Amino acid sequence: MRKLQLLKTILDFIWYFSIIAIIGMAIFIPYMFFSNEFFDIPIEINGNRILVIDLSTKIILTLDFFSYCFFIYGILKLRKILTLFSKLVIFDDINVLLLNQIGRCFLMASLFSMIPLFAYKLIQKNNSTIDFGGGFGSFLFTASLSLFFMVLSEVFKISKTMKEENDLTI
Repeated sequence: MRKLQLLKTILDFIWYFSIIAIIGMAIFIPYMFFSNEFFDIPIEINGNRILVIDLSTKIILTLDFFSYCFFIYGILKLRKILTLFSKLVIFDDINVLLLNQIGRCFLMASLFSMIPLFAYKLIQKNNSTIDFGGGFGSFLFTASLSLFFMVLSEVFKISKTMKEENDLTI
């Protein structure tokens, strides 16, 4: 249970600081849209420097903001499921639902992160290839992680059914 509490503490830490970042970005994005000046603030998305110069880059940054919001919403759901695990609520319908929602949130986050970056590369014509990359920030890793949570949801659903059948057997 100490590992579970450690994971929940780390996720709480990430959650609280991410909320502060989301509030800051929610203030910056509308200002960016209504301002016609060039932003000299270095903005990087997955290691690629973005220059805010026209409407298309502003839309790309907005889509990346939504990607971040989906990811943080998935973290919120993960915090909820860890709370249920700490209360020893393991094989329940809510766990199956939360695991599936976590997978969907992470999948949407990875798609909303990759597609705008690819579009930016096409618009800037500097590199029109998709860089799936490696490491924890890559599209393939986050997509695989999301599919893992969806598979885990199905495993919990099967386990819940087996537990119910086992409880009925004397």
